[in-house]
Amino acid sequence: MRLSGARVRTVARREFLTTVRRKAFLFMLVGTPAYFAFVMSLSAGTGARERAEALKELAVLGVVDSSGLYTHAAREIRTELGADENPFARRTPAAASSAPSSFRTRIHFFSDQATAEAALRAGRASQVLVIPADYLERGNVRRYARKSNMFSGADRRAVSGWLAGNLVAGRVGDEVAARVARPAEKESFFTLSKQGRFELKDDRREIVDFLLPFAFAMLLGLCIMIGGQYLLQGVAEEKESRILESLLCTVSAEELMAGKLFGLGAVGLLVVAIWVGTGAFAAGPAFLLMGVTIPVAWIAIGLGYFVLGYLFYGSIMTGIGAMTNNMREAQQFAVWFSFANFVPFILITKILGHPSSALATGLSLFPPTAATAMILRLTAPSSVVPAWQLALSLALLAGATWLALVGSARVFRVALLLYGKTPSLPEILRWARQG
Repeated sequence: MRLSGARVRTVARREFLTTVRRKAFLFMLVGTPAYFAFVMSLSAGTGARERAEALKELAVLGVVDSSGLYTHAAREIRTELGADENPFARRTPAAASSAPSSFRTRIHFFSDQATAEAALRAGRASQVLVIPADYLERGNVRRYARKSNMFSGADRRAVSGWLAGNLVAGRVGDEVAARVARPAEKESFFTLSKQGRFELKDDRREIVDFLLPFAFAMLLGLCIMIGGQYLLQGVAEEKESRILESLLCTVSAEELMAGKLFGLGAVGLLVVAIWVGTGAFAAGPAFLLMGVTIPVAWIAIGLGYFVLGYLFYGSIMTGIGAMTNNMREAQQFAVWFSFANFVPFILITKILGHPSSALATGLSLFPPTAATAMILRLTAPSSVVPAWQLALSLALLAGATWLALVGSARVFRVALLLYGKTPSLPEILRWARQG
């Protein structure tokens, strides 16, 4: 059966205008990026705050020294932390010139561990360090605290510096002792970029190197699923309210499905354009200052994955909406396909840390996870994706999209006016094969 272009455009225009005029769409368009920007900014600044909090709480360190090596050790630890390295924080001249924060920890020696533990329980000591008699030979120490902070090792580094510096104090000069305590205090770490240049990898750049791939992949995944969910919701609600019976009097099932795919696909592209433009306007100056560039090829590849991913998931969601009898039932089936699109985020540290591993490569080739996984690999720092893998990933996703479109169109045509019992899996597969 031939499709009528005019009817498809009419359905597409109706779906597009109906969707973008909803208050919920405007709330999603503005609220979703605002929420993620807030979460990213909050997460980026958490590390520095946790380090400062750990050092602030380490006011008194109780020491039980059975080795005798620290009899004349310094009775105080002074630790300095630089300004917050949150790349999303507002930069002001006053903040840039502000002095680093300084933290002071008093050292209090105890004669035995029982007395030290009692002081710790009573709050007279923040932590207790037990140095055994064979510390020089074995290097074993025990540290006790009332609570632990799993997100910060600042207190551990302060204690380690005190141990190292005072172990050699009196045997070497003060400068050597200070350097032994903090041998890499002002280290500058450089890594090879994708352009073949060595770039400084500081705390701010590490945060950006994680958040940039995350933001790109999350943008892509959200836009794909937003379009798919609109399709699912539209078909399920229209079927439940029997509106489809009236629509099918003027358009065919194929024209209705094509119009919905094109109309809501245009909504997805509109969301992508607005979010990308807003993100470039808001974060562009900060990225330029840090030397971060976003190649045009990334945007082109991302659009390609969006179109194919949207058609793949949109076809599946349309078929699910046609097969089920109400929105609640449709959501129960659709959640599993929605979950597949976001599987790479569960393994994001593995993918970003090892973008060329078998797991990352496999996820970027497997059609349900290809879009988000490949974007994570492409934007990961120091990652180079071979051209053949990118081409194979797009080809496999395009093939899977074609099969999903054909199968869902057949299921859509048969199941659209069926009500009552939800069809079984063998029936669905038979409809997909025979239509």
